[in-house]
Amino acid sequence: MNEFKSKTTHIVIPVSIDASVDTVFPLVSPIEEYKWIPGWKCKLVHYPRDIIAQGAIFIEISSAPFLIGNYNGKTTWTVVEYEPENYKLHFRLDNKKSSSLYKIELSDDGQGKTKGKLDFTFTAINIRGNQLVENKVEEKIHIMLSVLYTLLKYYSENNKLLSSAELRTMIPLEKMLNVKDKILVLLNRLAKSKMIDKDRERFLEKFSNK
Repeated sequence: MNEFKSKTTHIVIPVSIDASVDTVFPLVSPIEEYKWIPGWKCKLVHYPRDIIAQGAIFIEISSAPFLIGNYNGKTTWTVVEYEPENYKLHFRLDNKKSSSLYKIELSDDGQGKTKGKLDFTFTAINIRGNQLVENKVEEKIHIMLSVLYTLLKYYSENNKLLSSAELRTMIPLEKMLNVKDKILVLLNRLAKSKMIDKDRERFLEKFSNK
């Protein structure tokens, strides 16, 4: 029997946002993402006092078409490093095919704006995960991170949500994905629309009352 050898891939997206890092950094949490990711839903597993911290855990399916290759697979996010004073937040992402490290590291650019990087290392945990790497999963992860970055940048600079229609004009997924992946994205949107997320309702109400 051949010994399993894990395959990995690494993607980095540079960050440059015309807003202060103290404005941008707090937005990178599952609760704040209700504000700036259209249709965002998740399940908060461990989130004491509704504050992101070391060891916080949540589960989502939005990344399934990109990280797992299906439309409703669950990925569990765990905060493995949180240094708000250094604007550093690292997540471990675990699902049935991979265990990845996602590093969000930001800083002030010296002119009151934000610079940094979104750094993602995908590590397969089984043969199916290796198959994703062989089928260029890095391209899909790059698209996923580009979408997140575009949404974050727009909200940080304009203080309003970028609609799905506006996003499609900036990142034309129809041209970037093959037919199978387009179908997975559409099915994923449908699956999310049917999800019950009481936290989403609670926090959107809280945000609207501020």
